[in-house]
Amino acid sequence: MRIVFAACEAQPYIKSGGLADVIGSLPKALAKKGHECYVILPKYQDLKYNDQLEYVTNFYLWVGWRRCYCGVFKAEHDGVTYYFVDNEQYFRRPGLYGYDDDYERFAFYDFAVLECLSRLDIMPDILSLHDWQAAMIAPLYKERYCYYDFYGNVKVTFTIHNIAYQGKCDPRLLQDLFGLDNYLYYNGNLRNDGCMNMMKAAIVYADLITTVSPTYANEILTDAYGEGLQSILNMRRHDLVGILNGIDNETINPETDPDLSYHFNSSNVDEMKMKNKLALQKEVGMPQNADIPLIGIVSRLTWQKGLDLIINRFEELMKREVQVVVLGAGDAKYEEPLKNFASRYPDKFSLNLKYDGALAQRIYASTDMFLMPSLFEPCGLSQMMALRYGSVPIVRETGGLKDSVVPFNEYENTGTGFSFANYNAHEMLDTIDYALHVYYDMKDKWHDLVVRGMQENLDWDHSSEQYIRVFSSLL
Repeated sequence: MRIVFAACEAQPYIKSGGLADVIGSLPKALAKKGHECYVILPKYQDLKYNDQLEYVTNFYLWVGWRRCYCGVFKAEHDGVTYYFVDNEQYFRRPGLYGYDDDYERFAFYDFAVLECLSRLDIMPDILSLHDWQAAMIAPLYKERYCYYDFYGNVKVTFTIHNIAYQGKCDPRLLQDLFGLDNYLYYNGNLRNDGCMNMMKAAIVYADLITTVSPTYANEILTDAYGEGLQSILNMRRHDLVGILNGIDNETINPETDPDLSYHFNSSNVDEMKMKNKLALQKEVGMPQNADIPLIGIVSRLTWQKGLDLIINRFEELMKREVQVVVLGAGDAKYEEPLKNFASRYPDKFSLNLKYDGALAQRIYASTDMFLMPSLFEPCGLSQMMALRYGSVPIVRETGGLKDSVVPFNEYENTGTGFSFANYNAHEMLDTIDYALHVYYDMKDKWHDLVVRGMQENLDWDHSSEQYIRVFSSLL
């Protein structure tokens, strides 16, 4: 198959979240299985390896009434061809998202993707769209481009990475940016909750909808998780498939990771994790103690990630014989109380309000436990990285957390982590206490738990096979 991915971030070029990990890994896994894969990205100012890109061509396109320049650059990486669409008015600025003209910027991107298909002669079997920034490609293709001779019978899939971000905007932008008839708004194809909704448009027009874990696929059909789109998703539930994301075991590897103080595998994890722990404790300014359990949190500090539960029970947690290290940044309503705890418990709590990929890897490799009490988590990659690095996850049973962490059973000595069902601070603390009990009082079973997690098969090989079956079913 020839597969073109349209997404707005991808490793190793640009990243703001988990989407970049998926688009950096899934095409690579598919290419290894013999499929022809392309990724089309915006040419951001902050793009890595910008000076290594090869110029291909340029042309002009229309965004509504605006005639816009579009340059195209190219790179090859891990068997995948990457194209970068360039317009300095839209993308020569810091960061990826968060600007007042984001809808116009990504309308340009959507047109650029469709124009690149014909101008670069890469008409795909599957056009795989990801999140709201690429969502309008689906109606543009079905309402306009599919009627041009060259565009043929492309099958369009849409992947929901986080249904909370939908691309809601003023209905007037349908004509102003996309040049589509207002009838498509008034007939309900693009209308939801009194506004134009780009994600709804993709759900309506795509041939198939995927999301990033089986549990999340079921959750978004409900009022609790559907964010207002549950009705339209239920109408298309037979075209909705949940496929758990994977991790790239070649780069996420404790035996070779250049950011670690000490490398290890499942055969020497006890000794080397202790050395990594001591090194991390020194790095973040906590007393060095190999015997005290160290809990890690690497997360955006937002409501989605369960920070309310953590802050609610933090005083109680600090009464335990435990250390906690947090890496991340986010909302002031969570940063401020965490700063207060850090000043009060300097020997037990290290707060690092920043994004630091190298430090994150050392936290995975050095902590005994990894806490993710998310309110919702479409997939989550941190718990998979924690498993790979021998840090036992403590998670809430939602989305991909439920699908990737098997609860520990002390009687059968099975499982890979600890989990709790309800979004409840007391339930979270009880689960942490149980994990501490196993850590202190069941050393052999704790060792087995760590080793099972490290040996869990969570790479892209299995997930890519599922994507191949789903894509093939459309052809």
